[in-house]
This record gives sequence, C-alpha cells and structure tokens, in this order.
Amino acid sequence: MEQDKTEIIQSIIKNLSINYKDDRTVLEDIYEQMAFIASDASHRKVNDAKLIPYIKNATIEAYLRRGKEGTSGYSEGSESETYIDIEEKLRKDVIHIRRIP
Repeated sequence: MEQDKTEIIQSIIKNLSINYKDDRTVLEDIYEQMAFIASDASHRKVNDAKLIPYIKNATIEAYLRRGKEGTSGYSEGSESETYIDIEEKLRKDVIHIRRIP
C-alpha cells in the first residue's frame, strides 16, 4: 500500500504544530532526503506504507534540529541533551523490514 506525499507532509505539519514555521519547501526537502535514505536501506519503494512511520519520525527530528546540524549535544544550566545521528538511526530502524533484492 502506498501513501500520497501531500497527505504525509500534512500529517507531519500537524504533528509539528507550533514548531512548524510555514516553510513547506524545507520540510519537503527533508522528507525527500529521509525517504531516499529509508528506501535505499530497506530496498523498498519510497512511498511504501511500512517505511512511512520511520520517515515521518526522522523528518520531524531533522526539521526540529535545523540550525544545530553537526552538534552532538548541548548543555544549558542544569539541562543537557545529546543528539543522535538521525540518518544512521533511520537506516538501523528500517533494516529489519528490509526487502531482499
């Protein structure tokens, strides 16, 4: 089963809520990059329904982290956060639904 890219982008925008900055082109670019990575790692079509949840999560993470690329973490006051490699995590997440070519 395949899903329409427009519907998926709309779903991501809803999920981002107030964090969405009305820059659809940027969001679509990130989505396409994550979709390519997931498709390449799993040997499935970009719009395969099994990949969509992983692609959406990776897109949201990458969108929210814009401006902090290349940073492994940060510490502010008593709070600290460590970043994961979104692309590597996506590859690892979809490997278990990999289709044998």
